[in-house]
Amino acid sequence: MTALSIEQCTVAFGGLRAIDDVTLALPAQAITALIGPNGSGKSTFVNMVSGQIPPRSGRISLGGEAITGLRPDLIVQRGLARTYQVPKVPKELTIEEVISVPLLYAGSGRALPGGARNAGDLARYCGLRPAVTTRCGQLSVSDLRRLEIARALACRPSVLLLDEAMAGLSLEDTEQVIGLVREIHASGVTIVVIEHVMRIIARLCGHAVVLNQGRLLAEGPPQEVLRDAGVREAYLGKGFSL
Repeated sequence: MTALSIEQCTVAFGGLRAIDDVTLALPAQAITALIGPNGSGKSTFVNMVSGQIPPRSGRISLGGEAITGLRPDLIVQRGLARTYQVPKVPKELTIEEVISVPLLYAGSGRALPGGARNAGDLARYCGLRPAVTTRCGQLSVSDLRRLEIARALACRPSVLLLDEAMAGLSLEDTEQVIGLVREIHASGVTIVVIEHVMRIIARLCGHAVVLNQGRLLAEGPPQEVLRDAGVREAYLGKGFSL
């Protein structure tokens, strides 16, 4: 069963093809890794499927429904949410205010994970330590990462795209976020993880997709993909080992 389908999609900036005729199907009820070297097209891929950069050509389907060219808010309503590499939250708003906006306006009938009913519940579910009245400008990197996840979950997604959600975290915080991702997945959400730390990919993901220069280089079980000669040459290095 496929959660997200991309068929012959291309995104170009002038003469540069950041996504070049990519076709793939992301399995439902899975945690999929999206990996590749810097500049391979990973963030463009996330921007494309979330509606921020429409493809020049091709078709994108979410749960069998075409979402190609839809506005980001309409894609969110259909069940896809994302986080950002650099957290995008207004510093003057509180935790509660940031989470409450998608709770009010995402427009989905899907249930929230962990039995959450409001912004405070979601903040606690994601392990946010400060009070919900704390302004975002006072939050640590770790708490901003958790807030990004909480805000995305407030959209009640069936598919969640995590764009380097563990970047810059301590080992302890990384372990806690790995646990959170597993809990979210266990609640029935399909997850796509962009990550550069391969030990996290090997532990967390059941499926992996590798992009290189905008093209699909490899896909399959992580242990197989990480042993692939082309992946090692383009991304990991020939001496790579977990």
